[in-house]
Amino acid sequence: MEEYNLSPYHNQKDSLSNIPVTDVMIEHLRATKPWVRFMSIISFVMTGLMVLFGVIMIFIPMSKEQGFGFGPVLGIIYILLAGIYLAPAFLLHQYASSIGDLLQGGGDVAMEAALGSQKSFWRFIGILTLVFICLYALIIVVAISFGMMSAVSGMR
Repeated sequence: MEEYNLSPYHNQKDSLSNIPVTDVMIEHLRATKPWVRFMSIISFVMTGLMVLFGVIMIFIPMSKEQGFGFGPVLGIIYILLAGIYLAPAFLLHQYASSIGDLLQGGGDVAMEAALGSQKSFWRFIGILTLVFICLYALIIVVAISFGMMSAVSGMR
């Protein structure tokens, strides 16, 4: 019987167990980790800045004449958007940490956690993209409708 030298990252219980995790695959993950970590840190910093600017917009009027008009509304929107952007930042952080665990010998569990975080990140970004596409389409339809109603009412 021939023995195979399987990678420690190899999962023999999986139905695709004949597909080993190669050193090249691990090296690609190793090279990806610093960039994933960098993007997660940038995302956390940008989220913090959005919260800061949102709070500033809530409590500092945009101009003396406006008082507390539209600024607080924009501030609340900024804070809500920051909450939405926090999720992908956290998922990227989890992904980078799981890659680190994998490189430290975490085996199947770390590989599954890394790929699970990556999947969750892309699913979240995909859903968010679809939501924004729908919002843009709705805004375009509403803008065209208002434009047509204004043109019709202007002809009278």
